Amino acid sequence: MIKKVIKDSFIVDIFKKHVHFEGVATPEKFYAQFTSLYNIPIFKTGLDLILTRMKEDRLKFDVKLVNGWDTFAGCYLTEQQKVFNKVLNVFSDGFRHRITIKSLTAAVVAHEMAHALDVEGGFDLNEDFRKSVGFDMKGRKASNYALRGSIQRIMVEGVKTYPDYQIISELFARYFELLSICKDVQASGDFLTSDVMDFFANTTKWIDQVFNPKIKDKPDQEIVQHTAQLIRKNAFKQEKIFAHKVKSFYKKTDEKGRKTFAANVKHNAAWHKSWQQHQTALEGKANKNIEDKT
Repeated sequence: MIKKVIKDSFIVDIFKKHVHFEGVATPEKFYAQFTSLYNIPIFKTGLDLILTRMKEDRLKFDVKLVNGWDTFAGCYLTEQQKVFNKVLNVFSDGFRHRITIKSLTAAVVAHEMAHALDVEGGFDLNEDFRKSVGFDMKGRKASNYALRGSIQRIMVEGVKTYPDYQIISELFARYFELLSICKDVQASGDFLTSDVMDFFANTTKWIDQVFNPKIKDKPDQEIVQHTAQLIRKNAFKQEKIFAHKVKSFYKKTDEKGRKTFAANVKHNAAWHKSWQQHQTALEGKANKNIEDKT
């Protein structure tokens, strides 16, 4: 059972001007889906930046709900143009984002917002992010069967129709999409955000220690502090009855009779080690090149 969402007027005021509905307006549902994503701690910096860009009139949502089957549940468009900075009283290069939502779920909203954050971050995802995802996924399967199926559907099958140059950007967006279907966010979820972050240990580390620090100074500090206060008050939490399911998950054992959680930790420790060895090798190669030049 999910408790009724108590809307925060500060966030509602931002949404009123920058979330447009075509056809049936469902502002309560949009608010619920968007704010539920604050239950993903690693997503807070990104969500604060999305709210900031909306407040600055640089990001808009168009919600066009489509009945029946639709090829694209959402789409994201951006354009670079001169943006007036009211604080510095100057024009500077910036982005304007437009996100179209055709299926109003947390997964679709998270996916399309991640594309906007990708642009804001300005990283070449084909570098360390690609390596991180590769270490996490290559030759591995999650011990939680529900998570395993979701990874196959979202991160593997879901990107097969995309051209090669778009796949890495899709994987970035789909990492957040995968987090958004966890039971921490959606009552019907079959696994926790910690399960996803445990399996995608290197990807999570890159987001937390590389990507988020790059964008952390961009969000409006009033928004950062306000959402932090709401989180402390559990304003975004949903009341769910799933404790018994979590308990049963930890009791499961793998083919060697080990508790699943312990097996996961040990398995991911090996992947952390392989990633660290890879990084050390790169650093050693770079230092050798410097020595050779001197």
